[in-house]
Parts: sequence; structure tokens; C-alpha cells
Amino acid sequence: MAARYPNADIDIELENRADFSYLPTCIENNLSITNSRRDARKRTTYTVECTSPAWKFYVPVNQKILLDAYVAISPISRKQTINPTNTDLIKVDITELRGDIYNEKNTPFGFIASRNININTVITDKLTELPIIVKKGARVMIRAQSNTISVKMNGESLENGILGQQIRVKNISSGRIVYGKVVSSNEILVNY
Repeated sequence: MAARYPNADIDIELENRADFSYLPTCIENNLSITNSRRDARKRTTYTVECTSPAWKFYVPVNQKILLDAYVAISPISRKQTINPTNTDLIKVDITELRGDIYNEKNTPFGFIASRNININTVITDKLTELPIIVKKGARVMIRAQSNTISVKMNGESLENGILGQQIRVKNISSGRIVYGKVVSSNEILVNY
């Protein structure tokens, strides 16, 4: 667990607090403890085994993996931008979360909420989406590029677009409609 989550505080709690005092004392360096299901995050079973004297038993456990993550400190409405004023970085248990968390190295700032987010909700990639940076009807620069040639022309966006998305754009001088990739708020890349 520590290797998989190097920056986490890991809390392992035994589900069954049976008395194991009946087991013979394990001779030094002959005891091993392994997680039976390595990809399990919340509940799993640990195998405790001694080779001298030989014995083995299984312990069901609940695990908590506490990592720094951003949570909402005020309600965030759908389509509202996530920023430092409406979030805070705190330790959270990731074992019951769906999606990937945002942390100091990977902040959610600049993303928009894909749905309403309540106070104390952990911000995950399932709750965010990229903002629209090219609006339908906006004037854009179409850059047509091949291995050796690059041509720029004026265009008009025919649909909204987020960074990296393929959208339809119209070449203003020829009237031709092409698909291009949004590379900035005013540039669409068309590969030929």
C-alpha cells in the first residue's frame, strides 16, 4: 500500500478482533503479512503466515487511504469555474470515491463543474470538465498543416469547442467547411 500510495496516510483496521494468542510464537524473520487482493482499496483480507513453526491465518480488514485532495468549501453551481476561493486542500479517504482526485500537483483550477457540487464534496475528475474556449460563431484562425507546408486562413467556428476537441469550422474566403482541432481560443488546426 505504501508503495502504491507513497504520500498517503494508511489506516488499517481489523474487522474481526479475534484473540490470536493461541498461535505459537513465530521465530524471528519467519513471519510474512500479505494483502490477498492488492487492488482492493476499502476491504480486503491479509494473509498472516509463519514458516517456523508453520501456521497461517486470514484477517479481514477495512483500509483507509488518506490523501490531500481539493474539496468544495462553498457550493459550486453547474458550469461555474472551480478556483482557489471555492475549494480547499484537506486529507480525505479515497477508498469510497469514484474518479481521480485533484491535489497540489494536479489542481482543478480552471475546470468547470459538470454538475452542482455541495460543500465538503471531494472534487474528482468525474465532477469537472474543460471549459469551452471557442464559441460558436467566433472568428478563428484556421491553420492547415502537412509535413512541409503550413497555411493560415480566417475562419468561423460553427460550434463550441474545448481544448483538443474536433469541431467544424468554415473557411471565410472559400466557404468550405472542415473539421479541425481546437489548439487555443483563436486557433484551429487542420491536418492534411
